[in-house]
Amino acid sequence: MSLLVARDVVVAYGGVRAVNGVSLDVAAGESLGLIGPNGAGKSSFLAALGGQVRLTAGSIALDGEEVGGLPAYKRARRGITRTFQMTSEFAKMTVFENLVTAGHGAEGASLRNVVRWRRTRAADRAVAARAWSVLDRFEMSHVADLYGAELSGGQRRLVEIMRCLMREPKVLLLDEPMVGVAPHLVDKLVADLRSIRDEGIALIIVEHALEVVQELCERVVVMALGRPIASGTFDEVVAEPEVQAAYVG
Repeated sequence: MSLLVARDVVVAYGGVRAVNGVSLDVAAGESLGLIGPNGAGKSSFLAALGGQVRLTAGSIALDGEEVGGLPAYKRARRGITRTFQMTSEFAKMTVFENLVTAGHGAEGASLRNVVRWRRTRAADRAVAARAWSVLDRFEMSHVADLYGAELSGGQRRLVEIMRCLMREPKVLLLDEPMVGVAPHLVDKLVADLRSIRDEGIALIIVEHALEVVQELCERVVVMALGRPIASGTFDEVVAEPEVQAAYVG
C-alpha cells in the first residue's frame, strides 16, 4: 500500500508551470530519487509535497488522507518533514536546543501546551531523552553544546535531519542533502539515511550527486521541464535516450 500518493500535481508561478502534472506513489520504507537537469521542477515538486508552495492543481494524500490543502506545519504534524538546499539550523542555539525545539514543535506551539510544560517537566524530560537518543544514534553527542553557527557543513546537515526525526516522521523530503558535506563524510551520511529508510520512513531525495542516488535509491524518477520523463532503477533511467538528451542538451 502506498504511504504517499501525489496525483497530477501542478505548481505554477504566474504563467510558468514549474511542475506540470506530476504523479507518483511512495511506500513506507522506500527511498525515491528525483533527478534531472537544473530547472526541471524537482525542488518545486518537493516544496509542493512539503507545503512550502501551494498547489495550482492536483492532490496529495498521506495514509489515505488528503493533505494537499494543508499548510506546511500541519503536514509536518501528520508526518511529512523536509530539509532544504540551504541548511536552516538555529545558528544561535546549541545542537541540543535545536533538537528539543523540534521535539516540542511536534506537539504544536499552542499556549495550552506552553502552560502544561511549565506545570510539569514530564514532557520536557521525554523530549530531552529523545534528543539524546537521536544524538547518540548519529554520533553527535560530543557536539550537543556547540552552537549551530560553529558546526561544519556536514554537521549542519545532520542537525537538520535529526530535527526532522524528532518529529517521528512518516516521510522525509531531502533537498540536495549532500551540498556542503565534505567528501569523507558523504559515505556516513548515506549510511545514516539508509538506516532511516530501514526503519520504515519513506525518503524522497532531490540530489545532483548521481553516485549517491545510485547507492541509496531503489527507484528513480527523472524530471525535465516540470514533468517526469523516466522512472525505474538508476541503471534503467540513465540508459533512456530521453534522459541522456535532457542532461546533455
